[in-house]
Amino acid sequence: MPLKLSTYGPAVEAFWREPTSSLLRTLDAPRRGLRQQEAERRLAQIGPNLAEPSQTRSMLQKVVHRLINPLIAILIVAAAVSGFSGDLGSVAIIVLVVGLSLTLDIVQEHRAEVAVDALRRSVAIQADAIRDGASVALRVSELVPGDVVQLRTGDLVPADGVALEARDLQLNEALMTGEPFLAAKTTDPCITSLPAEASNALFAGTSVVGGSGTMLVVETGRRTRFGMISAALLANDPPSALEQGVQKLGMLILRLTISSRCSCCSPISWRIGRPWNRSCSPSRWPSA
Repeated sequence: MPLKLSTYGPAVEAFWREPTSSLLRTLDAPRRGLRQQEAERRLAQIGPNLAEPSQTRSMLQKVVHRLINPLIAILIVAAAVSGFSGDLGSVAIIVLVVGLSLTLDIVQEHRAEVAVDALRRSVAIQADAIRDGASVALRVSELVPGDVVQLRTGDLVPADGVALEARDLQLNEALMTGEPFLAAKTTDPCITSLPAEASNALFAGTSVVGGSGTMLVVETGRRTRFGMISAALLANDPPSALEQGVQKLGMLILRLTISSRCSCCSPISWRIGRPWNRSCSPSRWPSA
């Protein structure tokens, strides 16, 4: 039976309310674990078990993102006006300042991205999954729906799923529910629709603080509750009040700069009979 993507999951329904046998049948997952070939096929079809993959921007995107900053735009406009007016010294100074600022910002961002990727690789978590009937250590990113994972005290739950076996299994779910109390897990289906009350459900990011057990992986990656919360936070990250204020101030200064240049240069050009680009340079204005 082909794998049904996201048949269950927090976005669709409370998968913990389904009987274990029904979940095993839907995910085409035997209790003894998936075959390695089948797991690789599902991994290629669904993608890695990552809440949010590393996002890096190209060099062009980084430069454009900084050029649209109103304060940078003011300097660019000032450089353009100075160039038209023949003030090459000002143009050189402004271009040098903008170039240094962009270079430093991009270098710092690149170093931060490299450090984050290195840290992510250094803390890559492994999980003990059952493949081809044997327990093997896998990277968490290689888990797929239908995997059977062994859990022990100190482990982090690698994905969303249900408990197949629970031997005094206790989890710290403060990350997901905010509750400081330990949650005891069982293998019986629940009728509740609230994740915090689901005694058989295990969620990615929570930790095992007591006992042991095995779990059936139902959802991975961005389809887990943790992944959905992470994606929502990244997608709906509005600018702060300070950022909005700086942007508005920059746009105001930009408009005032352009309007003042236009309003002062045109009358002067008309009165002294010079091209506007020459009359805009203060060094060429007639003395009083």
